[in-house]
Amino acid sequence: MNTMTMEPFGPSVQEVPLTRTPLVNVIAQVRFPAVMKIEADSGFVATFQELIRKDYPILRPERQLGVLIGPEGVRPQDAGTVWRFQAKDPDTWQVTLAPTFVSLSAKRYTRRSDLLTRFAVVLHALEGWLHPNICDRIGVRYVDRVTGDQLGRLHTLVRPEILGVGGDEAVLGNINVVHALSDTLFQLDDASQLRGRWGRLPAGATYDPGIEPAREPSWVLDLDHYTSQSEDFDLAAIGGKAADFCERIYTFFRWAVTDTFLDEFGAER
Repeated sequence: MNTMTMEPFGPSVQEVPLTRTPLVNVIAQVRFPAVMKIEADSGFVATFQELIRKDYPILRPERQLGVLIGPEGVRPQDAGTVWRFQAKDPDTWQVTLAPTFVSLSAKRYTRRSDLLTRFAVVLHALEGWLHPNICDRIGVRYVDRVTGDQLGRLHTLVRPEILGVGGDEAVLGNINVVHALSDTLFQLDDASQLRGRWGRLPAGATYDPGIEPAREPSWVLDLDHYTSQSEDFDLAAIGGKAADFCERIYTFFRWAVTDTFLDEFGAER
């Protein structure tokens, strides 16, 4: 049965769960104007911890490193503390709190409804504790990765428009593509943007420090949908946009992949 989506930004499509999902990271994030007390006062953060500790009982504060570029070249710089609240299984759900954002992420994904429900609970706790007035950015990001035997059959799993010349074996002959990454920014009618990055990477390579590299050659599909302007911090509005972004990302994903892709990764039809 042909269920391929014909338009990357067309009508929403029904979600098809994958039992062997290639998803390696999903992130939902809200940014707000800097609250420096989050950086400096662990007692202040403790109140937020108590609000979410039932679901995320493990706290791992981390010091972040950045870089400073100046006349003396590139120097490491302390970028401050982020607070990571983890579920009992750290590969499932994690909440990250910093002076300018809160995010919910997972390396093993279940269903979209679970993501949105958990995100709403985290934002409700944030509002009750921090009382932010402004939301600087709302974003949802999905990262899929194909490796192993599937990589050799990529031309059957992904649309030619996405693969480009790197997926045209007849043109390339015996030439192997080692690295080929596309980076496209789409401006949508509602002033939001969707950034899509996809392509082949060699073993141990990454295009983003936040994405852990694979130990073997891989093909990635990274879709990041976000607002581009500040607005009032309104839970209903934020939740609605997060849901819309998830739907649009999934529609683009379903346009980019074939029915064979869905079957390959265990589609529950």
